[in-house]
Amino acid sequence: MRSGSTRLALTVCALLAAAGCSAPAAETDGAGTEPRPAPTAAAGGDEEAALAAYTGMWDAVVAASHGDEEASRALDDHAVGAAREIMRTALDEAAAGGNAEGEPVLDPAVTVESPELAVVADCVDDSAWRTGGSAGTAGPRKVDATLIHDGLAWRVSELRIWEAGSC
Repeated sequence: MRSGSTRLALTVCALLAAAGCSAPAAETDGAGTEPRPAPTAAAGGDEEAALAAYTGMWDAVVAASHGDEEASRALDDHAVGAAREIMRTALDEAAAGGNAEGEPVLDPAVTVESPELAVVADCVDDSAWRTGGSAGTAGPRKVDATLIHDGLAWRVSELRIWEAGSC
């Protein structure tokens, strides 16, 4: 039987596959890779704010998995669209396993591509995130996130969680 954190990760992965996720926007036409421009000094505040939105999304998901209803509602402050729906659906399905213990370990790196767009590359280790009384066993997995700035704040809009062992 799979642990709750593994179920949560698998549910998120299955939802992504079913949704027909597109490749990250940073890919090129195959004629070579174009380097991303280095962030400007003005982007420093945007980097921090985008990173805060990404980690805030995970904080809300972890707290909600521990049964905190207020945190579940806080997910809306950090995620929109497909990313929010993926996390909400995964939380709903994981709730059947009971409250969680522990939390995943994040290692995000953010790149602000424009005043309205940022991307996060992360390696999330969810092996210590226990749900339903079982220890997590999934391990490190690559996570790609796209964030948009809606004029008020950065929010995660797209999320792709890869299989265990992908980072």
